[in-house]
Amino acid sequence: MIKIKNAIYNTVKGVFFDYGGVLEDLSFSDSTFLKGAAILRDILLKKGVALTASQLTAALISGQEKYNNWYKKNNYRELPNEKMWSSFFLEEICKDKTKKAIVEEMSEELSSIYEFYLFTRRPARDMWMVLKTLFYSGYTLALISNTMSRTLIPERLKKFMIDEYFSAVVLSADIGIRKPRKEIFDAALKCTGLKAEDCIYVGDTLSRDVEGSRNAGFRTSVLIESGLTADKDRDYTGTVKPDNKFNSFSELFQILK
Repeated sequence: MIKIKNAIYNTVKGVFFDYGGVLEDLSFSDSTFLKGAAILRDILLKKGVALTASQLTAALISGQEKYNNWYKKNNYRELPNEKMWSSFFLEEICKDKTKKAIVEEMSEELSSIYEFYLFTRRPARDMWMVLKTLFYSGYTLALISNTMSRTLIPERLKKFMIDEYFSAVVLSADIGIRKPRKEIFDAALKCTGLKAEDCIYVGDTLSRDVEGSRNAGFRTSVLIESGLTADKDRDYTGTVKPDNKFNSFSELFQILK
């Protein structure tokens, strides 16, 4: 294991991470998305909610765009996933009250499947080594993520056997607030008992991660660009810049020696 300064002897005490694009590399893939849409269509059909493949695909694409516009206009609130599905992703089908009740009841399952298949996924290079080194060097680790599913990220952390490393996992789906709002960062800090000025935040976007961690007063903001960075930051008009910009996970050790 690579040796870095132990947290006891460092002014930095905590390292907070984004999930998608940082701990897990994500990339858009039409084939993966269509596979997920087919799975969603099958489970909806079993519950009596029938859509053609083209209807569901169109509804998902349109619903995502409408929801993105909604939360930007509403101070980056995150709706419960029941409302996401009945008011955005499957708005038309949910005009039928019976089908709306079915969709809302299974909304967490829908959210988890939809988000999983929205991207092609693989763990970031050096993820295990970096997290293990930080954890056993005494740093408090936490995760802050914008996500519509309450279960997908905890399940992924368990799958990769890294869940034990994190003192806090704060999800927008749980607290109803998205990055870059300061409150979601504050919630993670409260869970760990650490002060923002003693922590580093690592993310893959200016608009959500650097902007948000700056607002929350984090000591250092680190940007590691992912395959989704350009798309996520496409409409960003702010002027914030990261303290450090790295190409790989392991470069993080440069500021912890």
